[in-house]
Amino acid sequence: MKVYVMAGKAGCGKNTSASYMKKYYESIGKSVVITEISKYLKLFAYEIKDWDGERDTKPRAFLQEVGSLIRHELFTDDFFIKRFLEDMKVYEKFVDVVIVADARFPKEIEMIKEACNSISIEVINEFSEYELKGSETKHETETALDSYSNFDYVVHNKTFKQLEEDLINIVKEVEKNEE
Repeated sequence: MKVYVMAGKAGCGKNTSASYMKKYYESIGKSVVITEISKYLKLFAYEIKDWDGERDTKPRAFLQEVGSLIRHELFTDDFFIKRFLEDMKVYEKFVDVVIVADARFPKEIEMIKEACNSISIEVINEFSEYELKGSETKHETETALDSYSNFDYVVHNKTFKQLEEDLINIVKEVEKNEE
């Protein structure tokens, strides 16, 4: 099973990138799942805040607050990634490629790499205005990767077309290197 980890700030294009990669892999006959480390956190927003799951209505401040509470007060900073790594054992039985669309911490990237030799890709937004405001921009989920430089690849999201081309080139390079 091949595993890609997409990382970057809010609105940089991680999910769009994951979708482009999925589309390419499926075009060559591979089964793909796009998943998120934050899916458990988002479940709390669905249940507690009655969030509809839409990006435009995302209760980001609530998600940040609950995530910090879980990582620093109720449990430990690896709570979400440990749960996620358990899921990887299931995915490996059913799919060829897993794309993790939301790494936000160095520890997440490193633990996934250690568990399944993943390929990490930083997505840098050069396409649209940064979508967060005020204190949301200073939250640890937005700053933890600022000094992390151990990515396997970096893509600059300038246009959707260029982003898709760059990601397909990365996928082809990864596949060629594994032949």
